[in-house]
Amino acid sequence: MRLRKQHQRTILFVALVFFILLGIVMERETRTEEDTTASQKVVAFPVELNTASLEDLMSIPGIGPVKAQRIIDYRESHGGFSSVEELKNVSGIGEKTLEKISRYVTVEGVEQHIKREVTKLNVNTASVEELETLPYIGEVKAKAIVEYREKNGPFRSPEDLLDVPGIGEKTLEKIRGKITF
Repeated sequence: MRLRKQHQRTILFVALVFFILLGIVMERETRTEEDTTASQKVVAFPVELNTASLEDLMSIPGIGPVKAQRIIDYRESHGGFSSVEELKNVSGIGEKTLEKISRYVTVEGVEQHIKREVTKLNVNTASVEELETLPYIGEVKAKAIVEYREKNGPFRSPEDLLDVPGIGEKTLEKIRGKITF
């Protein structure tokens, strides 16, 4: 049985379209597999808090994009972490979260098991740079403390800091145990 030329052309055209579509589908599958493989980064634990990327931090169980970004923001505004315990100063990370993630993180060059003697910072003599080392005290608040101190004299109690613009009850509670007068 002979096919007419018209039928032969139709069959050839359908076969050609089929192979083109098959090629497109195969190419997409290959590209998707390559993209997935390339996007999966292997992270070695423990993650170093002072150098970790957003992706590194998000690889820690219990740390999503919001907490990871908060860790980075805290690190940048405080000049880095001096201990793993300092993670408790990051919004959204409490004692329980720290307990869960502490085995996945480290701070290089810091002995984690020995607690260093805590020295309190005298807010009446500290420089702007020294004040910036306090939790939640960045450059703006540190300058405000110094300016207030220069205009109004020395602080006598922690509550006097509430008169400084930008310092509220929550900030005061975070620094109360780290300051002296």
